[in-house]
Amino acid sequence: MVNIRTKRHLIQIGRIFLAVSFVFLVGAIVTQVTGGVLLGMNQQFLFNDAIVLALFGIGVYLFALRKK
Repeated sequence: MVNIRTKRHLIQIGRIFLAVSFVFLVGAIVTQVTGGVLLGMNQQFLFNDAIVLALFGIGVYLFALRKK
């Protein structure tokens, strides 16, 4: 059984993953428009990282909601 504090922490971790994913997505769009690199990564890497982080965030949310 997971207590409420742990559930809140899991939800916060999910939010952090989704926020970082959004930042990477905006960075990917910026590199697409400018044609350059951001933080040493090109557009493809930023899009892939944004997708993976979003999936992690969704997974943590679902895990937190599943726990009683």
